[in-house]
Amino acid sequence: MPSFTDQQIHDFLAGALTLALVSWGLYLMLRWLRRSRPDLAIGTPVAVAIGVRVVAAFAVSSSGVASTLRGGDEAGFYLNSQHIAGTPFLGHEWTHVLTDKLFEFVLASQIMLLDSPQTVLRISQSGIAVVGLVLLATAVYELAGRRAAIIAAWLLALEPANIFFSTLMHKEPNMLLAAGLVAFAGANMWKRAEFRYLWLITLGCLIAVSTRPYAGWFLIAAGAAITLHVGVRARTHAGRSFTLIAIVVMLVAIAAPTVWKASTHESLSSLQQSQSANAASGANLKLEEVDFSTREAVIVNLPQRILDVVTRPYPWQLSNVSQQFGLLGTLFAWTCFWLLVRELWRARGQIMERAGPLVYVSLALLAAYSLSAGNAGTAFRYRTHIVALAFCLLIVLWQLRTQPAPATARVRAPGREPAAPEPSLARA
Repeated sequence: MPSFTDQQIHDFLAGALTLALVSWGLYLMLRWLRRSRPDLAIGTPVAVAIGVRVVAAFAVSSSGVASTLRGGDEAGFYLNSQHIAGTPFLGHEWTHVLTDKLFEFVLASQIMLLDSPQTVLRISQSGIAVVGLVLLATAVYELAGRRAAIIAAWLLALEPANIFFSTLMHKEPNMLLAAGLVAFAGANMWKRAEFRYLWLITLGCLIAVSTRPYAGWFLIAAGAAITLHVGVRARTHAGRSFTLIAIVVMLVAIAAPTVWKASTHESLSSLQQSQSANAASGANLKLEEVDFSTREAVIVNLPQRILDVVTRPYPWQLSNVSQQFGLLGTLFAWTCFWLLVRELWRARGQIMERAGPLVYVSLALLAAYSLSAGNAGTAFRYRTHIVALAFCLLIVLWQLRTQPAPATARVRAPGREPAAPEPSLARA
């Protein structure tokens, strides 16, 4: 009979408890979402999503190439989180990472409470990422109905690059959660023009700013654009429309000084130096240097970097195990983008009406990550967020094009918009 050390028993119990808490949290979240969406049937893909990510985390950790696949950033994040966990709670170190490196605050909290090893930390990271995917799938439900949400949930659950990056001790899970919150709240506002969902947009933007600030400011812009667009659309409710537009004006007044400072000559010079340093390196995944030294140059050259983020690395550039491992994710992304371009063309003139919130969030994050991508390897990791949103946008446009009217009447809880009465023959 095999004997186990105290450390092994501790790690097993910590992992079991973490997995139980993550699973219970996802279950409660789905119950909360189904209270007002009784036909939201995404429980199975959500269970598969968390299960496959936990299995992937253990599988990669037990392989001999785990450090090569995951890169070197994790080691620094983990060591810093361990250091923070050993300091007085809510001291200077804790408050600093809470507002500047939220992902390290999350890791340090789990280390402090459970003394969790790295593999157990990956379980909680997977749970955070899957919460974001649940919110994205529910946003699809709001815009295109039950069937579209189920398809989107399965695609998000099984997309290879998302599975891998969701298990990293990195910023990606937090950013998936932030994008999911903004998209979910935006879709609900889009359908009902109710500003009570603004607190979720605010929460998503705060998570993004405290995790990856440059992406957070672009996400704030997306949230403001959604709110303003909803206010313009809500012309039949003059008071509600005025309130929404007034909120946007207030957000712009608060954010404008920071955004302007971020695009000053000094800030852009730092961005340009980073671009030049990456372009001068000998790495096989380096990107060609582009000029981001002025605001005008950013506008002119950003499309080139967007194309790089969407398409690279190319299959013939993959020179090691880590890069070759990402080929499947690249093929998924290319297929998704090709199908999305076709649907965008077919839905021209109706794109914003059908899927405005997803469009705003997608464009904001695409611009943010294109500005910051220094090489194709980093761009591949950033592209995970773009692919997730692209899948949702693709499914919404496809569903509304092929089936403009929902096949099954959506059941609404009291307080939501009443469903149109069904014909008696259909009821029979």
